[in-house]
Amino acid sequence: MSKQNNLHVFSAGAVAPPIKKCAEKFKAKFGTEFEFTVGKAENLMEKIAETKKGDLLTCGSEYILDHAQLKGLVLKETRRSLGSRISAILVQTGNPKKIKSISDLAKEGIHVGVSVSGCLTGVWDDLATKAGLAEQIRKNTVAYADGCGELMSFINKKQVDAILGWDAFKNMNMNTMDIIELPKDLQVHRSTAIGVISFSKNKELSEKFIDFLVSEKGKKIYEEQGWHHVK
Repeated sequence: MSKQNNLHVFSAGAVAPPIKKCAEKFKAKFGTEFEFTVGKAENLMEKIAETKKGDLLTCGSEYILDHAQLKGLVLKETRRSLGSRISAILVQTGNPKKIKSISDLAKEGIHVGVSVSGCLTGVWDDLATKAGLAEQIRKNTVAYADGCGELMSFINKKQVDAILGWDAFKNMNMNTMDIIELPKDLQVHRSTAIGVISFSKNKELSEKFIDFLVSEKGKKIYEEQGWHHVK
C-alpha cells in the first residue's frame, strides 16, 4: 500500500473508540490504511515533537489542541470539533451507595475519584464549586487520576464509590458503571477536537478524513459512542 493512502492518527485514549470506528468506514470506502498511536495527550505531543511524524492529532478538549498548536504541532486552520461530552457522576453498577446527586458526594463515608490531567483538568473544581460543595467533596476525594483511563479504572476496580467524569464513559464501560446525570446548571461541556499535524505529508487526505468525521455519517458514529453533536 502506498504511503500516500496511509494515515497515522495520534489519539488520546478515551476519544479513540469513535475515531477508530470512523476509520473502519473510511477504509472500506477509500482503501485508506490507518495506524493509531493511543495514549495520554501530553505523551502524544512529546512523541510528535520528537519524531516529527504523524498526520492527525485528536484529544478530548479544545485547550489541549491549543497547546499543540502553540507548540507548532498542529495547523490551526485544519482544526475541527467532532462532538462534545457532558460531565456526569459515574458510579459502580447497581449504585451500591445510592448516590443520586452531587450533594451525595459530600456525605460522610463516600469515596470520590477525580482526574487532575488531560481533558478533565479542573472539571471537578468547576462542578463542586458551582454546587457550593468544594470543601466537602475535596475531603471525600481519595483517588487522583492521571487522565481518563486511570479515572475509569477507579470504578472498574471498585476503588471508589463515584468519579466525576464524562457521560460517554458509560458507553465504554457498560458492565461496570452506571451514570448519574447532573442538572444543566452544573454541567460542564467540552468538545473532542482534531487537527492535522504540521509535519504531515498527507495533508489533503488528512483533511478528507476530517471532512468524513464531521459529516452526518461521522456524527452518527460519535453519537452512537455517547458523544453529542457540536452545533
